[in-house]
Amino acid sequence: MISVTVAAQGKPKRLFGGNFRAYGSGRLSICELEKDPTALKTNDTGLSTTTVKICMFVNKLFELLTTFIHYCLPYLFNQKQTWYCPTTRKEVVVPDPVMQPDLDCPALVEVFKFLDIDDMLNCKLVCWKWNTAISENACELATTKTDQIRILFDEGEVVLYPIDEKRCPIRHPLPPLQVLRNRLRHLTTQSLFVRGLIPVESGPVLRLLLSLTLQPQQMYFIWSKFSADSIFLFEELVKQNSDTVTDFGLEECSPSHLLTDRLLSPIASHLTSLRLWNNGKGSHYGVTDDTLIRINQAILRGSPVETIDLGTCFVSSEVVSSIVKSWEQTSTSDLTIMLSHCYPVNKPEVIRLLQESNITLKKNQQLHSKNHMLTLVC
Repeated sequence: MISVTVAAQGKPKRLFGGNFRAYGSGRLSICELEKDPTALKTNDTGLSTTTVKICMFVNKLFELLTTFIHYCLPYLFNQKQTWYCPTTRKEVVVPDPVMQPDLDCPALVEVFKFLDIDDMLNCKLVCWKWNTAISENACELATTKTDQIRILFDEGEVVLYPIDEKRCPIRHPLPPLQVLRNRLRHLTTQSLFVRGLIPVESGPVLRLLLSLTLQPQQMYFIWSKFSADSIFLFEELVKQNSDTVTDFGLEECSPSHLLTDRLLSPIASHLTSLRLWNNGKGSHYGVTDDTLIRINQAILRGSPVETIDLGTCFVSSEVVSSIVKSWEQTSTSDLTIMLSHCYPVNKPEVIRLLQESNITLKKNQQLHSKNHMLTLVC
């Protein structure tokens, strides 16, 4: 006999699959669906309708209680996720203290270099000496690679995006900065994203990032407000990662006049993307033609520059047109140039300078060269 589980408590008819139809409450067979519901006073076991309803009520009550415990006490059902996301937790074997060799810190570090990240983190739990040796030399030991680390001060969260795209990002409440530094020191990332800084936080946060070896290729600071003292720390942070950063972005950062060519000079020669955005209501960024000249030199060397998105910067039409000329000669990738509220550049002057070099943009401000496309918006 084929049977289907139907909706409870007298709900309207519901379709199960393509052909099955059920109604009422309880468990009905397909043969019984054609019978008169008034004739179903008892089931084949001889139980009365009242008994069946009581059993169903108890069953529903038990399901409700189980669901309540599951959501209110999740730790009874799921293992708490850690910052380091190990694939499998190995059984921790704590050696007998009497049998531990009395090794100094350099010798311990040399031993820890042969361990993977999971075993090394387990070793931190052995004793205070091992924990100190691993923490103070984390830059020389194994690390967990992440796709992006987002530090959201406006939402009070830290989000870790794994390299494996099939896995979901893990959100953690934002801990105190000292705790955050201890947890991030065992990670590296492709992209560092910081949002929601205010002046009182900028100094401590930049000191924290300076003490880490995250080695990001992309750095973004959104809605960040730097104090005058923290600009020096920000320059040091950029210099520390000058060999790895290829994508750099600042959005709505203030005070804007402190963000200058000096800040970008260590990384400007090998940037593939530069985004400095402002709504034009504040003062201009201290970024001028000097930065664009370095980027232009990188294009002439064949560097794949993809994005130049500048807002409220001091750039000229001559330098912008020279970038377009260089790209037309040695294009290795698509390039988008967006200039908003920039002075003294203006589009008619750029177009005139390009026409003098026999370069004509299409009506949609695009230029094609060697199967690549340049888009100019200013």
